Amino acid sequence: MNPTCIGIYGKSNTGKTSLIVDIIKKLSDEEIKVATIKITNKEIGMDREDKDTWKHKTAGAELVVFSSATDTDFLINRKIRTNDILNHIGKFGKYDIIIIEGANEQNIPKIRLGDIKKRQNTIYTYTGDFDEVIKIIKNIIKER
Repeated sequence: MNPTCIGIYGKSNTGKTSLIVDIIKKLSDEEIKVATIKITNKEIGMDREDKDTWKHKTAGAELVVFSSATDTDFLINRKIRTNDILNHIGKFGKYDIIIIEGANEQNIPKIRLGDIKKRQNTIYTYTGDFDEVIKIIKNIIKER
């Protein structure tokens, strides 16, 4: 079964991340398991030059895994398509919903924020009605 997803997109500084954080808090409080993906068109990574993982990567490692007492991070030194990422997420556990910030894939239902060209499969334009967004997401979860 394909994972249940919702995409959220909009221009920079339209409140995407703030909305997603609020959604995560609300759903998690209701014991709904959430995973997220952050997509950007910028050429950036989350690793930093002063870290050992950065040194591993720049030495040529294609995959670097950082594991601590509280977190495990996989740093893959190449672009991976969103659908391939979704296929791998299922291996880490069962999630009720995967929220994709910056989603552009045609098959993923999306919520639009702000004045931006509507993407294919946009099902709602957010104008501040948080309860409506939660209702939409819960309906998507229920329909799977």
